[in-house]
Amino acid sequence: MLELIKDYVRISNNCLLEDKTDVYEFDCIIPDTLPDMQKVLAVDAHAESDSVSKTSGGINLYFKINYKILYLSDPESKIKSFSAFSDHSLKIPVSAVGDDDIIKVVYNVENVDTTFINSRKISVKTSVHTDVLQKCATEIGVCTGISGIDDVQLQKSTIELNTVSEVISTSFDVDEEIALSIGKAPYREVLRSDARLSDVTYSLIGDKLQLKGNLIICTLYTADDMTESFQIIENEVPFSHSVEVENIGENISWQCDCFLKSFNAEAIADPDGELRLLRIVANIAVEGDAYSVYQQEYITDAYSLSQSFDLNSASVPCMLASDSISGQFVIRDSAVKPEDLPEISQIVNVTSCPGQYKCTSENGKFTISGSILCNVLYLSYSEECPIASFSSQIPFVQSIDCIECSDDLSAFVSVLINHISFNIMSPAEIEMRISVNIKGLAVKNCIFKNIIEISQSDNPLKESICDKPSILLYVVQPNDSLWKIAKKYNAPIELLRDINQIKTPDLIYTGQKLLIPG
Repeated sequence: MLELIKDYVRISNNCLLEDKTDVYEFDCIIPDTLPDMQKVLAVDAHAESDSVSKTSGGINLYFKINYKILYLSDPESKIKSFSAFSDHSLKIPVSAVGDDDIIKVVYNVENVDTTFINSRKISVKTSVHTDVLQKCATEIGVCTGISGIDDVQLQKSTIELNTVSEVISTSFDVDEEIALSIGKAPYREVLRSDARLSDVTYSLIGDKLQLKGNLIICTLYTADDMTESFQIIENEVPFSHSVEVENIGENISWQCDCFLKSFNAEAIADPDGELRLLRIVANIAVEGDAYSVYQQEYITDAYSLSQSFDLNSASVPCMLASDSISGQFVIRDSAVKPEDLPEISQIVNVTSCPGQYKCTSENGKFTISGSILCNVLYLSYSEECPIASFSSQIPFVQSIDCIECSDDLSAFVSVLINHISFNIMSPAEIEMRISVNIKGLAVKNCIFKNIIEISQSDNPLKESICDKPSILLYVVQPNDSLWKIAKKYNAPIELLRDINQIKTPDLIYTGQKLLIPG
């Protein structure tokens, strides 16, 4: 009885499931401990993932939107702030989801619109762009031989496969107390504190993935002085974290992402009882994949000199991580405030996130085009609106050289904001310089034919042909191959090579004369 010999291997595929923007509505209500609202000054929103669940019909995404609101109080006419959050879910229909599949989700807030309802409530409409990537891992049996017959002739090939051999998904906390510099007035009230990651690097040291970077924090507060002035302070907190990994070696490459999952800042008293310390607690998430590359031999075709059989094949999609993509560039552009907002006196902070972007490959380069969404928070000279904010969309196009870049490659990239600097050009315009990092993976999608079944008739023995010549002279035709000729005339492939002194396997040409043994 003939049977297939199989090697069981794991193969991986990446598939972009969703790339869309939806609008989510929510009513932000002022806490009872705060005074009524006279005017909304600034609203900032940030979306973060809660969880992902897999069902038979697709994938359910659960996330929250965190809001920071600055407003002018009534009747005190002082700046007050509060935070709120809203829970949301999104269902992504997927034809098949495996238990071992990895779902990666990135949320970016693209726009926030607010409507004043009454002195205790504002309505917020938030546009959130969602990218969902499905990383599939499947175990398949690759046919490497046939047992149960001695004279089987095998056509073999080798494919370079790639699989995700290890996944890490973890987080760690940064908990620091930062003292105000000498000469700065103590905190009376922290109005808003923003944080972002900068200069994040990864390195594999022994069996540990070492992560280093900086947490950049910008804080706006009212000072505990005679005038309760607005103060702005920036801090930089270095951090490091290591994750123990199992997969290391020359054929292993790690791809990692790091993002700020949550952040909180509050003023606390120093040993003298003054509010001169800022306690920050940040949770930083780390996600990484180890890609293993290996050569896999498999059977593409087979025949026997004495028996007939049929082979059934199936197309198997697979992925080859062709090359890492890495680049850094600086965007220089200006942002102009809307005419209905007061003039700019001082910039408090500029927060940013990537907008929609796409990556194309051609002529030995990957080209990433899209936009950076910037939210500008500033102080003004207006007593009616001492703090204001506006958003600006900064477009970019950047090309990155890649030796193996070709039209059949796909790229899975992340756009990361590393540094932001700005200058006030006029009371209505600021100049921005945004340092952007691009990193990711170039992937070649392959399909190979895998033999999955062998079958025979009730009488599989081939009939012997008595008048068959002991040797045949054959003239090679266009599109012929040595394997096709050997299979057609039921000749041993190795003997055919030896008789015709073919030293380079399968190297034949049209018009060449071959001797075929009977």
